[in-house]
Amino acid sequence: MKPWRVFFALLFLMALAGAASSDSGMMSVQVREGQLRSSPSFLGSIVGPVAYGDRVETVQKQGDWFDVKTAKSLRGWIHGSALTKKQIVLNPGQNAQPDASSKEIALAGKGFNADVEAQYRKNNARIDYAWVDHMETIKVSSDQMARFLKAGKVKPAQGVK
Repeated sequence: MKPWRVFFALLFLMALAGAASSDSGMMSVQVREGQLRSSPSFLGSIVGPVAYGDRVETVQKQGDWFDVKTAKSLRGWIHGSALTKKQIVLNPGQNAQPDASSKEIALAGKGFNADVEAQYRKNNARIDYAWVDHMETIKVSSDQMARFLKAGKVKPAQGVK
């Protein structure tokens, strides 16, 4: 084989290997709505949103949290339960519906889901859930949470779930 052919064959193989490894740090968002946070904690302030199917580049990992960068150069931490290594391909004209919301995935990770809740309510019919149901409707902004934590001098540990 001629030397220039060997050279181009090696160059081609190196390009293929580089292309394969360059995507190794890429992941897809697998929840309807996710939030990038300033620290690896659910108590970290929200840096920005990510949506189902968004591709993110992993920069580093700390426990169950990933430091990621989006295609729009937004950078922040997101819990690993919101990500998948599979590439999610959205087809125009189809209504993409992820199987679970980020809340459902977080609860499932703790062994809890709607069926478990229904069974618990059935087995404990005398318990009044009115206040629990009311508390689930309360929305707290990340600014409100930050002020609350600061006022209470709460410093959450990194990676708090």
